[in-house]
Parts: sequence; C-alpha cells; structure tokens
Amino acid sequence: MKRTERCEYGRINAEKKKNIIGALSMVAIGVAIFVLGLCLNKFEKTNIFTVVAVLFVLPMARYLTTVIVLLKYKTPDKALYEQVKAAAPEGSVLFSDYVFTSGERAMGMSFFVLTGNELIGLAMSDKEKTDKMTEYLGAELKRRQIPGKVTVHKERDKFFSALKRIEKATRTEEEMQELIEFLRSLAV
Repeated sequence: MKRTERCEYGRINAEKKKNIIGALSMVAIGVAIFVLGLCLNKFEKTNIFTVVAVLFVLPMARYLTTVIVLLKYKTPDKALYEQVKAAAPEGSVLFSDYVFTSGERAMGMSFFVLTGNELIGLAMSDKEKTDKMTEYLGAELKRRQIPGKVTVHKERDKFFSALKRIEKATRTEEEMQELIEFLRSLAV
C-alpha cells in the first residue's frame, strides 16, 4: 500500500485501513500475551502478563480514535479530483481529503486550494457547517499572522466558479511553504 501524506488524495481511505489494522493488531497482541500469561502461570489471571496485555489498550484506543473521527468521511471520486486539479490556478496548491478538528467538532473538505491570498475549499458533504470551517480556519490564520481569506463552498458549481476567477497564485515560495506546513499540521 502506497503511503500517503497528509492532505494527499486517497489519505482518508488509507488512514481508515491503516488504523483499523493497527487496532486489530493491538487486540490480537494483547490477547496473545494474556493467554501466554495464563498458560505460563497455571491459569492465574494475576500476573505481569495480564498487566502488559491491558497496556495494549492504549495504542488500540489511539488507532480507534482516528477511525472514529474519519468514519463519516471518504476520499472523493478520482474523476472529480482530476477535474479540480485541472481547474486549480497556476502556482496554487491543491489539498485533498482535508479533515481537521477544532475544539468542538471534526470538519472535512474534499478539496482545499491554496492560491494567492485566497484559500478556497469544497466541503465533503451538504451537512458540513461551512461557516464554522471558514471561521475556524480564518481565526487560525489570523492568530499565526498569515494573510489570507478562507471561503468554503458546499456546491461544486460555486467552488469551480471561485477557482476560475483566480488566474495565478501570488504568494512567494516561502509564504506558500509556511502556509502549507501550518495547514498540514491542522489535518488529521
């Protein structure tokens, strides 16, 4: 399985698979250690192997937390990804499978295009609260003193119209790199 980076196309589906396998592995290892401890200690549950087996719950919980956050999201269609990639302005950066969390909720965008001073997103579903996404990301950019206007659309038509009116990205390479690193740090 190809390793995907944060904000790359296919990340959500790959992360779900990886974390489910990780959680199941932790359960299997924990059960195996527990059974081994029972066999070595005449079926007495009070032994060090039981303690070690119980400790495998911690990494399993971490894996399951990621699966739960990503459960309602999925990677968008490949054809739509190619269409967005073609429509993105020259010099812009395209994020896909962008899921991030605030203190209140998890939020997801199918695509997030970083252009000059505009960051244009397409919500993963009609149920997403685009106003909360815009507010949260705008506040985070302002707090980091990174200039930019965030707009998130629910409708594909509005998203593509917003992309068409921007001809070329105008940030310097350093500014764009700082923005990319910051936004990737927010992603799940």
